[in-house]
Parts: sequence; C-alpha cells; structure tokens
Amino acid sequence: QRDANRLLGFTAQQTLDYLQNLYEKKLCTYPRTDSRYLTSDMAEGLPVLVNLTANAMPFRKGIAIVCNPEAVINDKKVTDHHAVIPTRNLQGADLSGLPAGEKAVLELVAARLLCAVAEPYCYEETSVTVECAGTEFAVKGRTVKHPGWRKLDAAYHAGLKNAPEPEGGPEEKTLPELSEGQSLPVSNASVKEGKTSPPK
Repeated sequence: QRDANRLLGFTAQQTLDYLQNLYEKKLCTYPRTDSRYLTSDMAEGLPVLVNLTANAMPFRKGIAIVCNPEAVINDKKVTDHHAVIPTRNLQGADLSGLPAGEKAVLELVAARLLCAVAEPYCYEETSVTVECAGTEFAVKGRTVKHPGWRKLDAAYHAGLKNAPEPEGGPEEKTLPELSEGQSLPVSNASVKEGKTSPPK
C-alpha cells in the first residue's frame, strides 16, 4: 500500500479496493496480508508463475528473467497468508480491459515479484578522501558490476508518469581511476551556504 501511494498516488483504501477486485477476478492472491514472503510449498511452481508474469508485463520486454525462489521463500515469516502475488490466470487474460487503477496495481504487484526473485544487484564501492588547503574532503562512488533486479525496477519506473526515481537512480556517482598519493588539479571551487535537513 505504501508503494502504491508513493508510486501511483493511491490511498490505502483505493489500493485495497483494487487488490480486492483483482482477487475476485482471480488475477492476484488474497490481498489482506502484510507478508512479504511465500511458503516453501510454493517454491516448485514459482519459476512458471514468474515466467508467465514476466510475459504479461510490458515493462520487462527485452530483459532476461531469472527466478531465485530462495530469496522469497520463508515459512517462518508467513503467518496467515503469504505475500500478494499475481496468479497463473494472467496467462491469456486481457489485461488491457482492466480499469486503469487495477491494471496499475497489478503491474506494481508483478514488478515487486519479478524484482524479488531476480538476480542480485552487484556493485563495487570506492571511498576517496582528498586533502586541499588543509581540509579533507570525502566522496564515495559505485561501479555497477551487474544490474540484477535494478534493471527491472528501472524499466518499471520508466513506464510510470511522475514517479520518483528508483533507488540508486541517477544520483549514484562513478569515480575516475585514482591511485593513493596522486595529485589532482582543482578545476572549480565554490562556497555554498545552506542548512542541513533531516533524511527523507
């Protein structure tokens, strides 16, 4: 519900209503749960469900789908009902006929499932500390080794109108090759006055 509010602008009640309608149409599982995991008895059928979910979603075109069930299977973290996921009834369903809100929520549920079972996001992080005129400056940068689930997440976000950037979006910094003790020219310096703000 939080994701549907943040990404789609739906209230908690709207999201629940859309999920209930999708449940009644047999396109998603029982919606009244806060679990994020599936049970071990679902592991065997999960690869088939993931493939047909991926094939029904326009945002994943051209992205290879991998299913890593152990990332979402945890009997101990499931109480009454497992996480909300699409059903096998997606296969052959005419999703274009769904009301816009239901379709948007179904795509969100599908995106969360596909990202949860996808390959991990792998990166190398570098921290650099430089000294200039007796003051130390520090910066961190990342080099992506394998985009993993973030490639799917970015593709999903690209299809949304006015959605916030996915985590790890353009704000990630890539640092140039540096070596310890290297001297660097100062090309541009400025002073900015401001106030700190609490994390969002």
